[in-house]
Amino acid sequence: MADHSPETYAALIELVAPFNKTGVDLKPETRFSEDLNFDSLVVMEFVATVEDRFDISVPMNLLPDITTIAQLAAAVEKIVKADKG
Repeated sequence: MADHSPETYAALIELVAPFNKTGVDLKPETRFSEDLNFDSLVVMEFVATVEDRFDISVPMNLLPDITTIAQLAAAVEKIVKADKG
């Protein structure tokens, strides 16, 4: 069972696509640094895109623990839920 909704995951796949310079198949277990070759600059650009899309602020201290698309989807949903609560 996934820790995220299909809608959040689909939105993130849409956001990752332009950053997917390696052309790998995007799956929940796709890793940002190993599979997509994200460096720190790309990470910051991508996080800004995610923040704009979901109208959230991703705490920088979370980033080292988020290595896959599925982990990011779960984190985004947690942040959205906390912001609404």
